[in-house]
Amino acid sequence: MLPARQSQVSVACCRRPAWSTFFDYCHTVTGQHRRSSTADGPRREAQSSAVGWCQFIFIIGEWVMDLTIMFDSMFFLTTRVAPPPREGLQVIDFLGVGLYLLITMAIVVWSSRRQVNTGEYFLGGRRMPWMAVGLSLLATLMSSISYMGVPGEMIRNGIAMFSQYLALPFSMAVVLFVWVPFFMRLRFTSAYEYLERRFDVRTRIVGSLLFLFLRLGWMSMVMYVGALALTQMTQSLVPATMIDPTAAWINWPDSSPPLLRASLLYWIILSVGLLATLYASLGGFRAAVWNDVLQSLMLFGGTVVTLGYVVVTTRTGPLDWWRIASEHSSGHTKPILFSFDPTIRMTVITAGMLSFFWTICTHGSDQVVLQRYFSTTSLSSARRSYLVNAVTDLTIGVLLAMCGLALLAFYLLHPTYLPPGMMVIENGSTVVKQGDRVLPHFFAHQLPAGIGGVILAVLLCDAMQTLVSGVNSISAVFSGDLYGRLRPRRRALLSDFGFARWLTVIVGIVVTLLGSGVAYLARQSGRNIIDMMAPAFNMFLGPLASLFLIGMFQRCDGRAATAAVICSILISFLWSYWQILFNTVYQPTITLATAVPYLSSFVIAALLGRIIRTPPGYEGLEYTWSAVMRRPLPPEDSR
Repeated sequence: MLPARQSQVSVACCRRPAWSTFFDYCHTVTGQHRRSSTADGPRREAQSSAVGWCQFIFIIGEWVMDLTIMFDSMFFLTTRVAPPPREGLQVIDFLGVGLYLLITMAIVVWSSRRQVNTGEYFLGGRRMPWMAVGLSLLATLMSSISYMGVPGEMIRNGIAMFSQYLALPFSMAVVLFVWVPFFMRLRFTSAYEYLERRFDVRTRIVGSLLFLFLRLGWMSMVMYVGALALTQMTQSLVPATMIDPTAAWINWPDSSPPLLRASLLYWIILSVGLLATLYASLGGFRAAVWNDVLQSLMLFGGTVVTLGYVVVTTRTGPLDWWRIASEHSSGHTKPILFSFDPTIRMTVITAGMLSFFWTICTHGSDQVVLQRYFSTTSLSSARRSYLVNAVTDLTIGVLLAMCGLALLAFYLLHPTYLPPGMMVIENGSTVVKQGDRVLPHFFAHQLPAGIGGVILAVLLCDAMQTLVSGVNSISAVFSGDLYGRLRPRRRALLSDFGFARWLTVIVGIVVTLLGSGVAYLARQSGRNIIDMMAPAFNMFLGPLASLFLIGMFQRCDGRAATAAVICSILISFLWSYWQILFNTVYQPTITLATAVPYLSSFVIAALLGRIIRTPPGYEGLEYTWSAVMRRPLPPEDSR
């Protein structure tokens, strides 16, 4: 029997005894029973309210869940009311955390024994297996931002974000046949060495600075998101009346001492940041890649366990979750196809544009990504690495989207299982106020003891791994692109292995401090994870990537390219902070925050190129895309 609040939710579910060839369906509001010889009965009812491409994916998932339900009915005694939430993490959970951390540190120690020079430290000796590099790309780009943000977005705003995968074939074609063959013929340690060869030293420094701003903002955001998840999972273990230890250090008045629960987020950021910095300074790139492989496997495991738990305890599947979401809010399952209004937050087409431009910009300019391609042995290995990344990214993206729908359905059926304030009633309908906190709360309070601890370790190490990848790439760019160009007389220092490690430590400390600042700004603004991506770091991605696009496909020199990128930075800043700067009630859509400055810079450079003439015999034209593609592959890549 459902509690009173839960019985208000209308949901259709299906049950099939193991010995029966018929499916029985019962609607919880009307009480009508139906029988069908196939599982297509409820599917036909859902067709009218589902978007076609999404419905196909969930129908496939329903077939899998039907088998799970049949297995469950044969071997388990479950009900439609899930077990009540437990108090929080237990001893066995922390044992799982300790075991996982020991494994990752063992990989670090093993990798550190092979560090003999900066080439080994930054690129793993250019001998990394393509499968490992592909999974490393997944774990790096599918950071805790995506792991937390995608389910939270589905819970709060619906499936519009999921339509970004419509653009996957187009972005794959660009990366596989335009970007990867081009960069693998150059094989630079730093991607921004290309900008100096194509333009000049000044343009290389501009590109390097944009990368530093991009990755510092990205890692700070990752630090905040990972700490947010860990805080939600562990704050119940902190006594409500415990005083923050800093109160004694600064002689805080006894009348209103700060509580540790209120500042727990910042303590976790500090702890994770220092631990990740130590880990990065010891293991280098090789440790980051192999721990990324382990991390990617754990990402899959967390989503599968979440889906399996909801299926087994509630006897519902993807189509049931779709129905519940539709009844909760029609906008959740019926996104807008397209709108010319740039203030509409997200449509199917603009979500696809977001994915397309983010992918081609990231794989065509970001040192974090290109560094992994440069570490492979051949062009074919680099292509296979991207294919592994694309396929696994699509798979886990579908799983994360389904997790969002599953958790929305789960807590609409069990609204009392959430803490007060996370789900409220407004104007007669249920509204999820804090969608980003639902997934970590589910991990800590709903999954069986032991599993939650493993997921906690996954989130902890995911934040660490993302930080490690970024710190490693920033150190490589600073060593070769900034310090090496600004202080050429001290270039010998750049080959010093100890210098690379100390630089990693400094960057890690800076990122930890910035992560605390991002956490403060996020709390003050109240934005969710997806909405914060553009102002936090993606505002630098379009201008950075446009430098490479201009260099490949235009014949202008560094003067026109630099001026165009400066204009692009201004456009990107205005687009991302429009609401704050002009105090408007609307904000330009986040889905075009990368595409608009990226394309604007390319157009501006084309116009300036007609005014600022390129000198005759300009050597940089030897590094356009067509010129580079006429070169043979390096000897080690010819196999």
